[in-house]
Amino acid sequence: MIWVLKGARAGDTAQALALAAELGGHVEDIQLRFNASHLLPNWLMGPRVSHLTADTRTAVAPPWPEVVVATGRRTAAVALWIKQQSGGVTQAVQIGRPRMALPAFDLVITTPQYGMPKADNVVEVSVPFAIPRPVDAANLAASERQWSHLPRPWTLAAIGGGKFPQRLGASELAGFAAALNRHAAAQKGSIILFPSPRSAPGAVGTVSGLLTVPHWTFPADGSGHSYQAALALCDAHAVTSDSVSMLTEMLATAKPVHVFSLPLSPFAVRWSARTGLAATLARNGILHPPRNVAGFTAALLAQGVVGDLKAGTSPASALDVQALQRRAVAEIRLRLAL
Repeated sequence: MIWVLKGARAGDTAQALALAAELGGHVEDIQLRFNASHLLPNWLMGPRVSHLTADTRTAVAPPWPEVVVATGRRTAAVALWIKQQSGGVTQAVQIGRPRMALPAFDLVITTPQYGMPKADNVVEVSVPFAIPRPVDAANLAASERQWSHLPRPWTLAAIGGGKFPQRLGASELAGFAAALNRHAAAQKGSIILFPSPRSAPGAVGTVSGLLTVPHWTFPADGSGHSYQAALALCDAHAVTSDSVSMLTEMLATAKPVHVFSLPLSPFAVRWSARTGLAATLARNGILHPPRNVAGFTAALLAQGVVGDLKAGTSPASALDVQALQRRAVAEIRLRLAL
């Protein structure tokens, strides 16, 4: 049995669920909710469930699973607590950067933007475990009817959340809209516009109001047809550069993907924990390097596997995301002796 610990971020949860499904076997997911003590640093507090709400704590109980998969800082301490309570029988697999001592985990699955140090139990994969989810035929048919009046090709455009140090304010939203107008006009097509769970209030309305090409906008009340249906039905995709999960999902469709690169804050700090003292401190969970999402997307642009929405360039080659993920899963299964 595999448990997936679900935190507050939809993108993180999707990665954990996707990896667990690929590992095989019976998968159960547990939604965790946290109290204010989750703000205390993991390296100081160690394995614990004291930062969970009382109702959530009751859900984390034996029989313990063979493997627990989680992602994000808040879930890491819970995963190690489960491993501890099971007498070491449960294998803890943490995705991303756990901000705890790395040797405590059976495996840490990380991606290039985290700049994590090398270790025997650290596996760095090229792209996250983010894949489009299956969409039922009725949903696909309803979405296709909804957008049937729009000229093809359809481009799914998604707005991220502009997490520091990348900026996604009014001027960037206007730039995204202008780039979408140029792209759709050149293609003689249309835009299907969606937010992400982290998009700022009003961001979709701002971009939609500036679109001059045929388009459809996800309604503010959340009704309408799904982002997953758009991934399946649209002919191309475009996304702001702050969302690695959405970018990976789009690449996994094997359709052309265009990235709108966001500017960095002048206060952005860049350093890596690959080597030296920083690597030692990161291995012990005391320091964690800042995410370098801009570097991640810049590398994809340099490889030519995504197009530059601002410059109007198209991808020069395809990236076989699912093949990369299959190879990573095979290595993870081998490491866990599954």
